[in-house]
Amino acid sequence: MKKISLFLILGTIFFSSCSKEELTGDVTFWQQTNSGYGITVVELDGNSANITSEYNSAPDCGASGCAVFNNLVEGSYNYTASDGDAVWSGTVNIEEGCLTMRLY
Repeated sequence: MKKISLFLILGTIFFSSCSKEELTGDVTFWQQTNSGYGITVVELDGNSANITSEYNSAPDCGASGCAVFNNLVEGSYNYTASDGDAVWSGTVNIEEGCLTMRLY
């Protein structure tokens, strides 16, 4: 009985340490000052967010007025964006941490 219990405990420890934790990342879409674009709606993985501010250079991740998407499982995601006139589309590769993506 003791051998079986020890085997079960060791097996549980071994298999629980082998489980892969899903890594997540964030992406912040932004636009340059004086870009001439209006409010831009960005869609990514079934969710949408708006770009309502412009920046002179790449803002910090999660900056106000940017289209921010958080806690995305690492991988490739298709995005589309439009301000009513201009249209953008492409793929963004999410890795652990944060990525800033300028739309122009």
